[in-house]
Amino acid sequence: MQEAFRLGGWGMYPTLFVGVVLMIAAARFAADPRGRLHTIIALGVLTSFVSCLGFVTGVIKTMLSAGDLEPSAPGHVVIIGVGESLHNIGLGLCQLVIATLLVVVGLSRRSRSGEAAAVDPHSA
Repeated sequence: MQEAFRLGGWGMYPTLFVGVVLMIAAARFAADPRGRLHTIIALGVLTSFVSCLGFVTGVIKTMLSAGDLEPSAPGHVVIIGVGESLHNIGLGLCQLVIATLLVVVGLSRRSRSGEAAAVDPHSA
């Protein structure tokens, strides 16, 4: 995991932070499904955006660095740099999968307890 963070660069840290907040909110929803889903959805979107931002900034740095090389050399550097930048997307996706599983557990618990019929669909 340390290697993934080293390769992914600075973008891994905000992705980790926002993703952990997302997973905590999803775990709280799984434990008590009366929570508001819109907060979890918004955190999921934010996690996606932050991981994409880390990827994009990594690719920008890769392209700028490749531009300083001889014309015959940048292909290999670009492939490695884009691969390193993809660690941000990978981390974000892992966190989204875990959070989604927790939300599914909460929704399952909510439907079993009979709350589904009493819940206003616009409040989710």
